[in-house]
Parts: sequence; structure tokens; C-alpha cells
Amino acid sequence: MNKRTKTNRNKYLYLGLGVLLTIEGIYLNYEAILNGDFPDTIMLLALGVNQLLLAYLSPHLFPKDERAKEIFGKSMTINYFVLFGSMAVLILATGSFGFVTLDATQVLIVLFCIMAIAIPGTMVFYSKIL
Repeated sequence: MNKRTKTNRNKYLYLGLGVLLTIEGIYLNYEAILNGDFPDTIMLLALGVNQLLLAYLSPHLFPKDERAKEIFGKSMTINYFVLFGSMAVLILATGSFGFVTLDATQVLIVLFCIMAIAIPGTMVFYSKIL
């Protein structure tokens, strides 16, 4: 199997999983969002968006060349700051100022969702400019 076929297969696999997880995430979360509750299964929606972004990135990342390494390296550098920035915002929002009340599990879910979307999101950004 050549590299182009493998890249296309990965792209369609990510696309299929992304569509499935996004639809399932919307279905499971819309009632909680409409009621103003915290959507506990928001991770499915974040993973669906993650897979859709990876479907777009598949041709850019799977040829393990210098450009792919540069995209990955710069993305990880930015995501280091995104993680600490989002932690700082969550600490301020739930702690000192207290305008949001989340329990520990919900805070971890929010952090997971931020990272699941931020990592491939920054890779998409760098794939456009590099």
C-alpha cells in the first residue's frame, strides 16, 4: 500500500469517526445545553471536532517530512501556553471570583475539551501558514 492510499484511508477514517462523534455529541448534549445544565457528555462533541480537524490535517501530517515536524513542534509550543492560560482562567472563574460553579470533574472535562480542540486547531492554523 503506497503512502497516498494510506493517507486517504486515514483521512476517511477520521472523517467518518468525526461525523459520527459530532452527531452523537450534539444529540446527547442538546437537552442539557437547552436546560442550562453542564453537558456531561460534551467530550464526545470535542472528540468529534478533533477527528474532523485531524481529517483535514491527514495529508499534511502523515508524510513524516520536515514540514510536518515543524507544524507539530510549533503547535505543541502554543498549546503549552493555551493549557496554562485555560487553567488560569478556570482557577479565577471557579475560585477567587467564583462566578462559575463547577466541580472537579467538570473542570477536568472542560480542560480535556479545550486540549482536544486546541491541539489540532493550532495544527490547522500552522498548516495554512507554513
